[in-house]
Amino acid sequence: MKKKYIVWILIVVLLGGGYYAVRRGRKDRNIITVKTSAAQVGEIKSYLSTTATIQSKNSKDYFGQQAKVKKVNVKVGDSVKAGTVMVEYEAQDLDTAVKQAQLQYDNAALSRNDLYNQNDSINSKIADLDKQINDLSSNPKPDATAATTLSTLKSQRAALSPISNEKLKQADNAVSLAKLTLDSAKQKQSSNITTITADFDGVVTALNVVEGQMGNAAQPAVTVQDTSNLKAVLSLGKFDAAKVKVGQDVVITSGSSTYKGKVSFLDPAAGKAMSASGGDTTLGAEIDILDKAADLKINFDVDVDILVGQAENVLMVPAESVKSTKDNKSYVYVLEGNVVHEKNISTSIQSDTEVGVSDGIKSGEKVILNPSTSIQDGVKVKDAAEVK
Repeated sequence: MKKKYIVWILIVVLLGGGYYAVRRGRKDRNIITVKTSAAQVGEIKSYLSTTATIQSKNSKDYFGQQAKVKKVNVKVGDSVKAGTVMVEYEAQDLDTAVKQAQLQYDNAALSRNDLYNQNDSINSKIADLDKQINDLSSNPKPDATAATTLSTLKSQRAALSPISNEKLKQADNAVSLAKLTLDSAKQKQSSNITTITADFDGVVTALNVVEGQMGNAAQPAVTVQDTSNLKAVLSLGKFDAAKVKVGQDVVITSGSSTYKGKVSFLDPAAGKAMSASGGDTTLGAEIDILDKAADLKINFDVDVDILVGQAENVLMVPAESVKSTKDNKSYVYVLEGNVVHEKNISTSIQSDTEVGVSDGIKSGEKVILNPSTSIQDGVKVKDAAEVK
């Protein structure tokens, strides 16, 4: 009987322990498991990430003549040295055009001067007749001869009139127009370049002339670019432009390759580009490429990360742990023991992955990563790092 009694006691204990274990297991399963990270002191670098276009630092469009192309000595892709004759034109006889323009100008000037001389002569005669008429008219008792003379003088005066200002102005305009034609002819004569010569070492990247055809003076005949001396060009919006300064370090990425760069220039004024959807106002910027970058190609896009902020010995937490209220106040959930505590924080510099904290928590405190809506102040949770 005593043995049976002991057996029953053991069964009851085992059943009770099992029940307690089941209840405790269910209760443990209801506790949320969270991932945490300890706040720590370190360095934060803040980057502005955007895209840029590779261009040459030294590029020139060469314009030719409205003349027949005699010879083309280069093709797209050719390397040229300073002084290389790239295109030759047939020489134009512009001396005749200059002589004709000079004659037209001289004739216009002679005609104008003759017209002004005629007008001066007419005005002189009018003045002389007016004086004679005035002298005879002042005699209260003119004789018959004086009366006849006065009548004749008045008839002569009535027949005279000065040349109109409109005709004089037309003569002046004719001289001005002839002068413009002469100056244009002389300018063409002085700029009658029969060759296009490279000013610097580079590569021909565009060619718009064909041997035997007439050149188009309004279109660049040849474009030469220095492909060994490159820069990255980008456009910044209003908010990004406020962060970028000349001298900031840049990381340039193209495919699997990265290159060092530095912001070298910012446009003094923003520009507005019109499109179907409206106008975008942006500020142009340039980045010097400090490394040798033989693989970079002109007009290709690259990714650029501009270092816009940097801080050392700053307390920081992962960016995914920081939450914000509607009025832009920041807070984190700190795990103390197994209990969640909501703490307001003051943030400083921020990168894509880290946020600097100037007040609110201390180094070593565990913050909850990506807290769900179930995480609230006072809730009991389990740290995933401590779960075995």
